[in-house]
Amino acid sequence: MSKAASAADHTEHPEHPEPALPVRWHRRVLALAFPIVLANLTQPILGAVDTAVAGHLDGASYLGGVALGGLFFNFVFWGFGFLRMGTTGLVAQAHGAGDHAALRDNVVRALLLAAAIGAAVLALQVPLIDYALRAIGGSDAVQRNARLYCHARIWAAPLALGNYVVLGWLLGTQRVRLALLSQVFINGVNIVAVFLYVYAFDWGVAGIGAATSTA
Repeated sequence: MSKAASAADHTEHPEHPEPALPVRWHRRVLALAFPIVLANLTQPILGAVDTAVAGHLDGASYLGGVALGGLFFNFVFWGFGFLRMGTTGLVAQAHGAGDHAALRDNVVRALLLAAAIGAAVLALQVPLIDYALRAIGGSDAVQRNARLYCHARIWAAPLALGNYVVLGWLLGTQRVRLALLSQVFINGVNIVAVFLYVYAFDWGVAGIGAATSTA
């Protein structure tokens, strides 16, 4: 075998291949992970703003009502968190394979599922809210304010679940900065709306729920 052939064979079948994860990929992963972490950190801000405003209303029952309502929505909405996580995985696979049709189909199916689940939550809102709040407990005043908050906020159920799908799509296609901006925008709208509804329109605890629904 000639030296040229030996060199060619060595090039085609190197004994020490390049690492599977070069340094630049570590930087790439960090660039993707950092906005995702920030986007996840913005999630509790909606509840924090509601709690802060309720705490300044005249009566502890307002704060208790928002706290109970927050527990209800954490249970209901986060119970369907698979809409975001599942969409992220399926969209990432289709995006990596360059299969735009599969990517589109996955997003459309997830949005239809989110709309169907949201419609079911709206249709069953009265028994859902009544049963959940009775199970959690609280005084009559707290229960009354919790119902006002829940019935005002629950009308955004289809959009809230649809937002999970949108976030999953953005994360799956590596548009993490846009996902972060969308969450910041939602929180900004919530802050403006809650001050408008509660202090300008004097809607009380129902205004807090309506502001989150608007956002």
